[in-house]
Amino acid sequence: MNKITGYTGLYGIVANPIKHSFSPMMHNTAFQYLGIDDVYLAFEVEENHFANFITSVRILPIKGFNVSMPYKVKILSYLDELTPEAKLCQAVNTVKNNHGKLIGHISDGIGFIKACEEKHWNLHQQKIVVLGAGGAARAIVAALTKQAKDIIVYNRSHKDWVEQMNQQCHCSITLKSLQDMQSLKNDLKDAYLLIQTTNVGMEPHTDGCLIPDESYLNKSLKVADIIYNPQETKLLTLAKEKGLEYMNGEGMILYQGAVSFEFWTGQKMPISEVKKSLKME
Repeated sequence: MNKITGYTGLYGIVANPIKHSFSPMMHNTAFQYLGIDDVYLAFEVEENHFANFITSVRILPIKGFNVSMPYKVKILSYLDELTPEAKLCQAVNTVKNNHGKLIGHISDGIGFIKACEEKHWNLHQQKIVVLGAGGAARAIVAALTKQAKDIIVYNRSHKDWVEQMNQQCHCSITLKSLQDMQSLKNDLKDAYLLIQTTNVGMEPHTDGCLIPDESYLNKSLKVADIIYNPQETKLLTLAKEKGLEYMNGEGMILYQGAVSFEFWTGQKMPISEVKKSLKME
């Protein structure tokens, strides 16, 4: 284990709640393996203290930090600069403190793409169906626009960002109602990938599933659920029973962390070592 010294740098993650996070284990494993004199902590901050946290970042100084719910959008007004990816998403989950200048980035969508690449899923010019239109969906869709041909987002309510992003990208992005199950079934007939981004099926409500039955899943469909607790949601059980390729949210969590790590340090995260520490291998 690295020794803490007067020169040890500090990173972290800010959210509420956050004590359950994999991130400290992930990043501290990477720092120790690479011999980097830094540590990573979880900062559980109440909303009325968020501005004080940003002041603390500049004063201490904290070299960088991740941002999770409920601060991924709120953080925008506190930052000095955004990467192109963060501008497109209008959300941030990674901040680098560059000598007092706070630069915001979003690694969730890129992390999802990297998890797909590990599965050897080729997303180029494919039709992709996304369930949900929250922050995670927004980041994933933004990353997919560089590869996919058509993205159909199904959500219970209207979301302005879908049309806004559609106007900025070459890829076709369409928003449809999640109540229109026949339309969903039709879109899934020739879709390459189904991505579930809502909390339906998450602990403790593990019986939830937005797909009624396996008849919605075509025989060559790939299925991704970004939930990782439980490791196998009801949707993924349907996919498994039909013999489809599928993945949960662990890969996305891992690779979004790897993207953040490289954004801060300029070094590649030692993925194999981190997987061992998270018991993903």
